[in-house]
Amino acid sequence: MTTSLAPMYTNEVTGDFLQSLDTPTFTSEQIAEFHEDAVAIIRKNEAYCLEHPPIGIYRLATEGSQTRNGGIVQETQSTITCTLENGEQVRVAHRGDCVLYPDGSTAQIITGAGRSNSHVALVGSRLCNGDDIINTPQHHVLFVTRQGVPLADDFLPAAGSANAE
Repeated sequence: MTTSLAPMYTNEVTGDFLQSLDTPTFTSEQIAEFHEDAVAIIRKNEAYCLEHPPIGIYRLATEGSQTRNGGIVQETQSTITCTLENGEQVRVAHRGDCVLYPDGSTAQIITGAGRSNSHVALVGSRLCNGDDIINTPQHHVLFVTRQGVPLADDFLPAAGSANAE
């Protein structure tokens, strides 16, 4: 695995980046050609985005993600992959996958994005030894948090409820 050569990404982003998340996908000219049902869906989505602007992100953790205490997510059991900027394919980490430390010890990922998101691991996921994932080599796949929209109870739960389904 050569992910150590790939750039690493955190959940820290600029206000400009957050604003760019709601950039319209279609031009006015394109929308004018759509069926009225499609236009209604687009307008509903635009209204939702205006009412609930993005306030943060969580990136998916993958093979090659690093922890605060020097661990690295190694081979995962996932069949879901992400393609890095250098073209390398890495598998997404999930709750239950292991992190390997330089001294040979391991720790299990115990929190993630919750049941409705297949318990994928995130930058910010905690490990059974108290460590946490701090970055990832992929930057494309992320969860957007929005003003006024609560996260699910099992989305990166507090330490005391980390094993909750």
